[in-house]
Amino acid sequence: MTVSLAIIGLGRWGQSLVDAVDGSDTVRFTAAVTRTPSRVADYCSRKSLALTDDYQRILQDDTVDAVVIATPHSLHFEQIMAAASAGKHVFCEKPFTLTAAEAHVALEALSDLGLKVAIGHNRRFAPNTVALKKALDSHSLGQPIHIDGHFNADLSHNADKWRNSRTESPAGGMTSLGIHVIDAFVHLFGRVANVNVQSRRIAIGLDIDDSTLVRLNFENGCTGHLTTIAATSSLWQIRVFGTGGWAECTDLDRYVFNPSDGDCQSSEFSGYEYPGSETMKTALEAFAADIRHEGPYPISPDEIAHATAVLEAIMISAETGATTEIDVM
Repeated sequence: MTVSLAIIGLGRWGQSLVDAVDGSDTVRFTAAVTRTPSRVADYCSRKSLALTDDYQRILQDDTVDAVVIATPHSLHFEQIMAAASAGKHVFCEKPFTLTAAEAHVALEALSDLGLKVAIGHNRRFAPNTVALKKALDSHSLGQPIHIDGHFNADLSHNADKWRNSRTESPAGGMTSLGIHVIDAFVHLFGRVANVNVQSRRIAIGLDIDDSTLVRLNFENGCTGHLTTIAATSSLWQIRVFGTGGWAECTDLDRYVFNPSDGDCQSSEFSGYEYPGSETMKTALEAFAADIRHEGPYPISPDEIAHATAVLEAIMISAETGATTEIDVM
């Protein structure tokens, strides 16, 4: 069974998702929804996508098994709920929603109807992240102590796009960049207990923060620090420290393991350069496998809900400056 998908939102990232599954044997895009069809008519013709600006029309199409939502964050909740009502499985780009309460309602609605849900944290599927997770699970790093995460990029090019407002980009780069780090932290270190945030605008010309620093305490007693700079060149890096050494992921294709009692080792993985199309393909095929009941999507609904709660706490702490506890729902 090949799972038929509709892409909702066909900007740069939406097109990247469609392109990523070219040639896949298990999943394919057959339809697209966008606010201005004329802008992508040629692209959809090349990809054999039925194109419309009517989301409800796609939800009523029995040939579409699931929707892939790649729209502005503030639209996600209503679009997820509409998909659930129509009986469609949902793959949603990050962040899932902007509040923990909305995430809880949306996830419950999908679960109650037996529908599958996935989130587009493609960096989970990168080979260096897989290697780092294995190092932790095998105790090669000893007892975990601390985790650092950076995701920086220049968001100033969004001057005429939807990310250029505090509504869509609260706490600077958190909703477009830092949310990836949150997911990596939850994946590698577990649940977060509380956060304390410093976020401000220093240099960017847009009315969003460009320097956001987050201190985290995990439920297991470990500590973390997340940095997202929204006005500099791109950097993705996760570094874990334990009693047996440290290990680091940089971008999607580089991995360093530096044990306390041995030589530093480094690895590079070809074919995973940005934007990491192979990781997107793997994520979408894992979603299709879940729909076919071949195995659960690697990011659980509980993890989606918890990451959303962490994001909301970061946004609150960025406004108040106070340490904010993560709501348990």
